[in-house]
Amino acid sequence: MELISMSSVGPMARYSDAHVYLAMDVIYAKGRISRSRLAGELGLGEGSTRSLIKLMEDWSVIEVKRSGIDLTRFGRVTFENIPMRLVDAYSGNYAIGECQQGMVIVGVADKITNGMKQRDSGIRNGSEGATVFTMRDGRIGFMDDWDIEERDPDFAEHIRSYGLGDGDVFLLVGAKDQLSARLAAISIGLELL
Repeated sequence: MELISMSSVGPMARYSDAHVYLAMDVIYAKGRISRSRLAGELGLGEGSTRSLIKLMEDWSVIEVKRSGIDLTRFGRVTFENIPMRLVDAYSGNYAIGECQQGMVIVGVADKITNGMKQRDSGIRNGSEGATVFTMRDGRIGFMDDWDIEERDPDFAEHIRSYGLGDGDVFLLVGAKDQLSARLAAISIGLELL
């Protein structure tokens, strides 16, 4: 899923589709937020944040008032209908990186072969690695033949607690900092949609 169509005119954007999704996620979770606080959450400078806000305002997904930035009704519905969500997760057994981010992506398990493409995408997008788990036929697996249900039932139960359903994917992305882990997880998720 591509959110931003890059223009050949003007300065290069310092933000990505992942930043757009993360901005919506932050505003959705926290409610009205200031531009400077949003910039901090996104790891962007003032100019890039202003440009991102303008883009999102043009799309009618946010409204900017003196009291802060909030999602419009359309923005909330749009965000709620993107079939992925960030979840807090950590496992020293399945992902490397001091900070880790989980993500559930609904209905894309058939797009996963062995998870290497997603791991490589995560690394290209700033992570140290990414591990992909799929739910197929009621069982959570890793790669083609690693049955998490059998080998690590506690972690399988942990993954299930996020509401994973048949055909869904759970990503565990590790990086040096939480923002990099989040942006890499979102990038992988958007590529799968």
